[in-house]
Amino acid sequence: MALSRITKVGGNSLEDPLNFTGGIVGSGATFAGVVTATSFVGDGSQLSGVSGFATALSPSQSSPLFQVFKTPKELRIAAGTSISVEVGSDEGSVAFTRAGDIVVASGATFRIASGTTLQTNVLGLF
Repeated sequence: MALSRITKVGGNSLEDPLNFTGGIVGSGATFAGVVTATSFVGDGSQLSGVSGFATALSPSQSSPLFQVFKTPKELRIAAGTSISVEVGSDEGSVAFTRAGDIVVASGATFRIASGTTLQTNVLGLF
């Protein structure tokens, strides 16, 4: 059953922040904007916009392969792509990639800004 036209919850009008103690149980919730919590629980496999450092060979935390990782040897810059790597001096002027090689396709542009250092193979694997 869907709820609609709710004007108050626990004495709070919809114009006020809603404060809940305990938990809210449901599924399929959608939020717009920033979601803040003291912790997030789950494997995070469906998160987007989060850059991990390597891919575990198993998504199951109970598997030993959850602690064994793979990473691509090459960072490929596709044709028609323009990339500029620039890090300010207040951030150390250093950018890095775990990839051992950077392969720039014909028709692609890969630029490292003046004053920026790009270190490759930071894991020392390749």
